[in-house]
Amino acid sequence: MTDAYLWYDDASPGLGESFLDVVQAGLTKLQGNPYIYSSISQFFRKAKTSRFPYLILYEIEGNSIFVTSIWHTSRKPRR
Repeated sequence: MTDAYLWYDDASPGLGESFLDVVQAGLTKLQGNPYIYSSISQFFRKAKTSRFPYLILYEIEGNSIFVTSIWHTSRKPRR
């Protein structure tokens, strides 16, 4: 997320802050109801961010939400 922030802010001052605002809005929304987003496996779900091509990957365990990744949709994940 830090790399994305820096890249966007370098591309256009203030865009990095917009990226962080969009991610925070996505996190707030899933905190309100984590089940509204699609399952991608037995354990994980994905929430698409608005305006930026990123997914918030997370899992739900009991009353807790664990964000595992903020992932650019055009990149392959590292192994």
